[in-house]
Amino acid sequence: MGIDAALREAASVLWPTECAGCGAHDIAVCDACRALLLGRPTRSSVEGVPLVAAADYAGPVRALVQDCKERGGRQSARALGAGIALALAALPDGALVRVPSSSAGLRRRGFDPVVLLLRAVGARAVPLRRRPSAGAGAQKQRTAAERAAAARGSLLLPRPSARALAGRRVVIVDDVVTTGATVREALRALRAAGCDPVGIAAVAHTPRRVPEGLA
Repeated sequence: MGIDAALREAASVLWPTECAGCGAHDIAVCDACRALLLGRPTRSSVEGVPLVAAADYAGPVRALVQDCKERGGRQSARALGAGIALALAALPDGALVRVPSSSAGLRRRGFDPVVLLLRAVGARAVPLRRRPSAGAGAQKQRTAAERAAAARGSLLLPRPSARALAGRRVVIVDDVVTTGATVREALRALRAAGCDPVGIAAVAHTPRRVPEGLA
């Protein structure tokens, strides 16, 4: 056994590792879980704008997203970032604009998960901004109607970015699309700033929860 192999074996005993997606031993993200994000992307649309997601928000993919969002898992971020890159490659070219974390989520975590995903694949995106006190409270505890009401008017594109992107094609980047309320608000904010949204890229979405009009 070589020195490197011996060190890895010793480390696995002292600090056991499990796949953040499926729990497989001795690896942070296994090949099977990575493959779930590199297969055939799922496609739908929001207000006529194509939405491409690397996978459905379920099973190991959901677990990887949670590991990245709640613990800042670097290996999970790399795997999910590869999924974002796949989704982006399936969409028209445009300047990337990301949906920001909620203020509460950013305070709790200390980082923005979408930034981690993009950084993992060497990409950057212009951030939308949340209006003060907009969207307070946990989104996951709201119904689809409550999410839509909370999202309405909550996002804006800062003036410097609006001036730079006015008249240009843009692609929205988010981690997970569930009800579609946040990306609808992102579309509204970008159109109000004079941008032309041509695509929405996500790691995952939840088709069964997307309301009528998104398919």
